[in-house]
Amino acid sequence: MEQTDLEPDFQTQMIARWLIETPRSQRPRPAVVEIRARFPEVGPQGACAAIALANKIRAGDADATS
Repeated sequence: MEQTDLEPDFQTQMIARWLIETPRSQRPRPAVVEIRARFPEVGPQGACAAIALANKIRAGDADATS
């Protein structure tokens, strides 16, 4: 399936999964700072996209990763 601008890329999905699976106590810094430290190739927009995706997944949005 071809990716469109509406579909999150693999890296965004991977970071969102990391946010969901990592307890907040293990990532005490603000989310954008923590993401950029752990995934240095990701810019601020990519970090924010991953946070938004993680929030959609947590909220039960069935279309979050499709």
